[in-house]
Amino acid sequence: KWCIGLIPPPALTIIDPFLGSGTTGVAAVNLGRKFIGIERIKSYFDIACRRIDLERRTLSLFPKGTPPEPPAKQKALEL
Repeated sequence: KWCIGLIPPPALTIIDPFLGSGTTGVAAVNLGRKFIGIERIKSYFDIACRRIDLERRTLSLFPKGTPPEPPAKQKALEL
């Protein structure tokens, strides 16, 4: 959260090419930033999606006037 907070506001989308369990995504959502995460291991992707979705739902208890975003979906990488 601290690191993302250092990025100037014009950069509204945060990308994490090593998603893991989604810690960066949770921080981005918490700070009101859009987020793109890349993870090649499906089990980690699923964990990250659950954590980020939980954070979104928690924040929706105290809405900031913006509609909730749709849940994350996995897209297959075509090689």
